[in-house]
Amino acid sequence: MRRAVLFLAGLLAAHAQAGWQWEAPLDVSRAVGPAVFPHVESANRKGLAVSHGTVGMVWEDNRSGTPRCYVAFRPTDAPAFSADSPVSEDECYEPVLAALDGTGRFLAAWEAAGGVWVRVLPAGKPLRLGTAASAQVTLASRNGQVRAAWAEQAGRYKRIMVATLSVKGDTVTAQSVRPVEAGEPANDQAWPALTLTAAGDVVVAWEDRRNHHTVPYGSRAPAGTRDYAPVGRLSDQRSGRVDGLGAGMGAMRPTLAAWGENGSVAVWLDKRDFLAGYDVYAAFDAGGRFAKNLRVQDSFGDNMAQWHAGVATQGTRLVVAWDDARDGTPDVWLSTWSGTGFVEDVAVPAASGPGEQSDPLLALDETGALHLVWLAREADGTRVRYARAVWR
Repeated sequence: MRRAVLFLAGLLAAHAQAGWQWEAPLDVSRAVGPAVFPHVESANRKGLAVSHGTVGMVWEDNRSGTPRCYVAFRPTDAPAFSADSPVSEDECYEPVLAALDGTGRFLAAWEAAGGVWVRVLPAGKPLRLGTAASAQVTLASRNGQVRAAWAEQAGRYKRIMVATLSVKGDTVTAQSVRPVEAGEPANDQAWPALTLTAAGDVVVAWEDRRNHHTVPYGSRAPAGTRDYAPVGRLSDQRSGRVDGLGAGMGAMRPTLAAWGENGSVAVWLDKRDFLAGYDVYAAFDAGGRFAKNLRVQDSFGDNMAQWHAGVATQGTRLVVAWDDARDGTPDVWLSTWSGTGFVEDVAVPAASGPGEQSDPLLALDETGALHLVWLAREADGTRVRYARAVWR
């Protein structure tokens, strides 16, 4: 009852000023119980996608006693999500989803059996990407172009690989598989993020430990080329000991989205204020190098850690989501780019208040509507929940 009152109050407050107007939330997964634990963590936080008026969502849970991945769909005018369907027959981790433009179909990728896999949903056969041990796959799709990126073993450490994918009917093939950097890595590279710009450039970012602490790095391959530019840091903080400790401040889990005519925006978790934990930072790339870093969350989020940051863009709209416990328990927060900066944080009505709401995934569709999924930990178990909003 209290949640319903809070949700209604949020709707009434939202009508008083311009902002996101939220529809009533829905459950995505039908598997709920005290011993069922869903997970939506994935490289680039891309488990949610919208294709030609249909919302798709992938996640992993242990309902069968073994971690497996599932998918559910919902046409935007339908009252509920479809029944859960398995993505793969075996153990499965960290699934991601990409819309195949204008078709109402989707491409899924996941980690299993020491490798990464991809298939067209709902009827395509799985294809393994690469031959060495691999993890943390992500996808990007735009204007008929499809790419996949993952972390693959190369000697002692993992490096970031990118593949060009071809989709014909229910069949997907890998036409080109190459590392972002040709040589063996000097230290681990992990958790890649990937996007395709409006001009068709491939932009990739990842967690990199070549400086003996975690720094987000990135590179770009211009449209029509195979070679990536020399890599560069997303973070504008230099490496070096902090108060005599470590090799530098940590930063992790980069996410990417296309921005402008040929740019991108990166969002990640950054511990440069190491006493307060991770903060949400962003940087814009206008065609080759990421610019000055910007803190996303407002001052009310100071002195506490932010988690699970993700970004979505459509046209001139840019939204960042994350969770933090500034009001006593984890809630999902949003900040929208104004053109000159990130505006004051707004809590999502159905994903805030008593209890724990965390792990947001977000997507903007071609109309500019915002789609959000999160985990809601409630008395009977953890639910995968979804809500849609429009800007008014």
